[in-house]
Amino acid sequence: MNGPDPTRRLRSASPGTGCAGIAILAAIVAFCGLAPLLSPHDPYLPDPALALLPPSPRHWLGTDQLGRDLLTRTAAAGAVSFVTAFAITAITTALGTLAGAAAGLAGGLPERLLRHAATVALALPGLTLALALAGVLPPGPGTMVAALVPFGWVNCGLVAHTATRRVATSDFVLAARALGASPSYLLRRTIGPHIAGPVLTVATADLARTLIAATSLSFLGLGLPPPVTDWGGMVTDAVPLLIAAPRLAIAPALALALTGVAITLVVDARRLT
Repeated sequence: MNGPDPTRRLRSASPGTGCAGIAILAAIVAFCGLAPLLSPHDPYLPDPALALLPPSPRHWLGTDQLGRDLLTRTAAAGAVSFVTAFAITAITTALGTLAGAAAGLAGGLPERLLRHAATVALALPGLTLALALAGVLPPGPGTMVAALVPFGWVNCGLVAHTATRRVATSDFVLAARALGASPSYLLRRTIGPHIAGPVLTVATADLARTLIAATSLSFLGLGLPPPVTDWGGMVTDAVPLLIAAPRLAIAPALALALTGVAITLVVDARRLT
């Protein structure tokens, strides 16, 4: 007896899921971008006289141990987290797309080198290697890039390679090759538009992983140096007061969790369509 098609049910629900994820993510980004500009409180200026105030109409989430408004500081730290994650994801996506597409179009030795590099990268514990590298370098944006980029391109590279191999056998690509189109032209004008969808889906998923990895480095004290901080740095600062004032850690942790859920909803919707 034939029952309802679960694939059809998932696909029919995916647009709403994707819209919900986009709406949540847009709200978080707007909060992180606008709150520090509109708030009367400086997220980095300490005021010991206002230390650890409870939530009130003046400070909606209260203040931290240095008297800084927790809501404004969470938004400012979120802006730093997003900029860092977007920058690293952009680099890994560009590297992975170029490497995967070039190897997929050329085949032969470049393709074998890509597979070997991906095997090595996937066999190593990425975050552990990032921690080891970040541990010998001074904290800062450059350290985070050096720690997360070397193996962060692998997923995007493999997807770009597979998509390129599939598109490269299409009639329009073969026709362009027969007319003498150069490999760079094929990648930019013929193959590129057809692999953009899968690459964008992987890049969106990589954004969530990069955001979590970057905040993890900051939580361990290997991220951005003070006074600039991100959500991971805020949680680190709140650990000594976790029992006395748990809201100091809950606010950034909840913001990070909501962001991860929103990105996951967007990625799942794209995969189901």
